[in-house]
Amino acid sequence: MNNKRARAMNQKRARMIICAGGGAFYFFTLWAAIDLLYLNVAGTSMLILNSTEATNDLFVGRSILYSNRPRFSMICELMGWDHNFAFIAYGPRWRKSRALFIQLFSPSNLKTYEKPRMQESVHVFLNRLLDTPKEFEDHMRFLSGGNTISSVYGIVANDFHHPHIELTKKALRGFSQAAIPGSYLVDVFPSLKYIPGWLPGASFKRKAADEKKTVEEMIKQPLEFVKRNMADGTAKSCIASRALQEMQDDGSWSEDKEHLLRNVLGTIYIAGVDTTSTANSTIFLALVCNPDILKKGQAAVDAVVGHDRLPGVVDEGKIPYVDAIVMEGLRWRPVVPLATAHHTASADIYKGYYIPADTIVMGNTWAILHDPATYGEDVDQFRPERFLNPDGTLNSTIPYPDAAFGYGRRICPGRVFAHSAVWLTVASLLACFDLSKASDKNGVAIEPSTDYIDGFISYPRPYECTITPRSQSIEKMIRQSVS
Repeated sequence: MNNKRARAMNQKRARMIICAGGGAFYFFTLWAAIDLLYLNVAGTSMLILNSTEATNDLFVGRSILYSNRPRFSMICELMGWDHNFAFIAYGPRWRKSRALFIQLFSPSNLKTYEKPRMQESVHVFLNRLLDTPKEFEDHMRFLSGGNTISSVYGIVANDFHHPHIELTKKALRGFSQAAIPGSYLVDVFPSLKYIPGWLPGASFKRKAADEKKTVEEMIKQPLEFVKRNMADGTAKSCIASRALQEMQDDGSWSEDKEHLLRNVLGTIYIAGVDTTSTANSTIFLALVCNPDILKKGQAAVDAVVGHDRLPGVVDEGKIPYVDAIVMEGLRWRPVVPLATAHHTASADIYKGYYIPADTIVMGNTWAILHDPATYGEDVDQFRPERFLNPDGTLNSTIPYPDAAFGYGRRICPGRVFAHSAVWLTVASLLACFDLSKASDKNGVAIEPSTDYIDGFISYPRPYECTITPRSQSIEKMIRQSVS
């Protein structure tokens, strides 16, 4: 089929919708029932994949063609996020970065170092909930940020306002605003990056320059902290110190290797801070809104863990209802509703549709994880039972929500760590606390909003709730867990 004929077929067939102009982001929900949604946004080709079949066919079956990234002119070329291999082009640098990431998160390292540290961080989190329950949202963000910065850099942060975490929060705010393709005109017209920042209308250049300084400090400062502590013998064991020590021991250190390590460590840290925190927040909100699910979860944890200890990493995989709650949280409100953009290396034809070269291709994670054919007609409801058999075991015919972690060769390499972190947090919450809706002055329950704050990462809106320990003996165990 020649290109001219293929283009004509695109225009004639109704299942692929062609739109000209802006507003592409808002179509991903409106047109979720359409497998393929093609848009032309100011001359930029965009293709939204709304089904598991399409994402598997293209991102997996044709991964060589679809594993590239578009030019992220704002976030990468101007704001400095090109250190993060999730946003760089498919090629040697990407392969080296991903291989190092996987090496640092090997199963042996997870078991020996990261999961015990994860358990310690959860115990600190539980104590913070006891002390100041009204600040639960900050505590959940600190759980992810504090656990990750400790694991990656050995930095002990006593609260969510630690300077390194504050720096990361600032960088992530700018990133979330700029990460959706087309958010800035420079993403559509890359030549705009060359105009002077003092020109009228070039405020994006000034913003990007300021953001770049923050991003550079965010990835530079923590590793310098580790190196200083290693030099004076006070460094805590962490991913960074072990990797640097290994380079020194085997004589493989080089400036390029350290630069690669610095960038990958920054990627690990960023990935752990915001995404895991948001997943925890989603499940917390769901438990507040669904007291029956909370009670079922508490009973499931009690049946395995008992009442004389707190849940631990050894319990993961032994409590199917907790597994189901975690999977449902990832499915119900995916952290990244519209996945990071892929990019076609050359033109392609799929199911008779012509896909031009240099097309931005995105998996509509929201649509895929809300597909009634896969997850049932009640996909808008938070219902962990959809992942379970009648006897309470996991139902292998209902797929794990892998789409929450991306697609194909670009799927998140830290997803096993992320799942374990969320699982332990959820199991611990169920074991230790009763969660309920706040009440107004008349004693009427206040329904928290389940409409999220949209962006590249989707966040729950602020709300109030009531958090109380389930018993005095549990409160005592929480206090003893950090003594």
